[in-house]
Amino acid sequence: MFEDDNKLTLVGEDGTETVCDILFTHEHNGKKYVVFEIIENEEVTAAIYTPNNDDQSEGEFSDIETDEEWDMLEKILDQYYEDLEVASEE
Repeated sequence: MFEDDNKLTLVGEDGTETVCDILFTHEHNGKKYVVFEIIENEEVTAAIYTPNNDDQSEGEFSDIETDEEWDMLEKILDQYYEDLEVASEE
């Protein structure tokens, strides 16, 4: 799961670990979204993050299931990239 401020490790059902860079998090309508880039192939994707209530474990990720959620996150991702571009020009 979360390693440090900007990394997370996803563990597949077969036990394989995938290290990812967290680009940003976003909360909308009571759901917490994590947008991240898979380091080995530079694929950007997102998931819904549900924290556990027990403070002992990190929580769980689940798939985004609606086009409306993907559309919302794509708009935010576009703005994220625009902001990065502006910052790099300064």
